[in-house]
Amino acid sequence: MIASEIDQSPTAPTQSGTDWNIRLNALNRSLFDWAEIYDWSVLKKVYNGNISTSTNNATIALPSDFRKLDGFPVIAGDKFTPVDPTKNSQYSSPDKIVNILGNDRATRVIVALGASLSSGASIQFTYWASPQSLASATNLTECPDPTYLVQRSLYYLYKGREDGRFPEAKEESDRILARMIESENTLGQAHADNRIPNWNESRYAFRIGRD
Repeated sequence: MIASEIDQSPTAPTQSGTDWNIRLNALNRSLFDWAEIYDWSVLKKVYNGNISTSTNNATIALPSDFRKLDGFPVIAGDKFTPVDPTKNSQYSSPDKIVNILGNDRATRVIVALGASLSSGASIQFTYWASPQSLASATNLTECPDPTYLVQRSLYYLYKGREDGRFPEAKEESDRILARMIESENTLGQAHADNRIPNWNESRYAFRIGRD
């Protein structure tokens, strides 16, 4: 799609060639732009694991694509509250808290405090993941509308060439982005989060079709 506009050709450049790599870099840059702009549901994942050590301060390595925590981790059946490490002194046993430590360069870990955990205890949490970089023509992207990646890449390519079409390419990518955000917030009519819960649902976890 990029070649059809820039080169007026239906054929992409030779893989691993200079033009291919430049365009691939623009696509990946656009991909990470997309991922950082919004909390996309397609990037939400569930982690299920087990603690391998028996300790009151269990440290668990986080997945390599971990970006940020979503919700409350459940460890050995108990909910733990995410807390900034600088505020740990405000809590004491039996408060159950977790800290997220590390960075993209070093290993990210989650540290569970305030509970005596046995080896093999389960841990579950949901988190926002970073997208997988594109490496070849066979890779699929998590972005629900790949035309955004195309338009955003055109913006970067045109801008790098000082081509006067780069503002138009950016404007079009912003329109596609706005459309994706609108779609993200428009759930189907049957979705449980798309309607106001009735009194029984809000008080007694009543669910239509089940109770």
